[in-house]
Amino acid sequence: MPSLAPDAARPQLPERRLMTHPTISVIIPNLNSPVIDQTLAALRRQIPAPAGTGYEVLVVGMDEPGLVQEDERVRFIRTPQPTPPAGARNLGIQAAQGDLLCFTDADCIPAPDWLARLTAPFADPGVAVAGGSVAFTADDYWTLCDNVSWFYELLPTSRPGIRLLLPSLNLCVRRQVVARVGLFNESYPRPAGEDAEWTTRMRQAGYDLHFVPAAVVLHQPGRADWRALLRHAHTYGRYSVKIRPDMVDFLATPIYLRHGWLTLLLAPPICLYATLRMYLRQPATRRYWPAAPGVFLSKVAWCVGLAQTALHQRRSGV
Repeated sequence: MPSLAPDAARPQLPERRLMTHPTISVIIPNLNSPVIDQTLAALRRQIPAPAGTGYEVLVVGMDEPGLVQEDERVRFIRTPQPTPPAGARNLGIQAAQGDLLCFTDADCIPAPDWLARLTAPFADPGVAVAGGSVAFTADDYWTLCDNVSWFYELLPTSRPGIRLLLPSLNLCVRRQVVARVGLFNESYPRPAGEDAEWTTRMRQAGYDLHFVPAAVVLHQPGRADWRALLRHAHTYGRYSVKIRPDMVDFLATPIYLRHGWLTLLLAPPICLYATLRMYLRQPATRRYWPAAPGVFLSKVAWCVGLAQTALHQRRSGV
């Protein structure tokens, strides 16, 4: 079970004084996001959550642009140095007062009814984990490619149901889930799929991951060019849960992804097949067909990153 860093290396948490017994906590890791003010404005405009609930918003990290304004609902937990998202979210979990822990990112704009929609399934005591959908624009080509590649199964038009993974840019869990499976894994040095690892641990513990497409966030990351797209995909491949020794059997990772040289050799046909299958099986993605070349390249970069980790594990005897 992942543990937090030593107390001496962590910032002092502010007193829990701004709200009285909120039942929902929204946690946002932030590293100088230029749009965090838009994220917070959207959260302040949320329509009422289920009756009898209140919510707080915790921003954790650094804010050099000075866009985070605290008030009776929003708290800012400052870190003395850049903190990876896993560690920032863990700090937020520690400081949170709510029984429901909701997560979004500092480059996301939640819809006005996001919180109400995301938390509504928890009226059923059998629901412990739920995640919402991801909307995006086609304004920037490389950002579009990135969004389509990663979130094609989580569009607002996708069907609700049980998923194998849920991303932390739109996620809600009961506090008891964290008590059972542990915090985010802080061995991830940057955004690199730590949410996939966390929600896979939830599945290993027997929890279902419920997808709620009506709970929408607009995702607007900054992928300025093809290099940023490939760098992002390569990093996620390096840290993929599909190649983690403690998860590879649970996930039934195919043999061609378990052996690095085989992955590299087969990457072009594997990624071409995956790209075509995505567009064929997910009709809503067809409006984004111009992104297909970028999606293909993203998947190749992911395979290269995964293969590098597989080869390193083999050399290390892992």
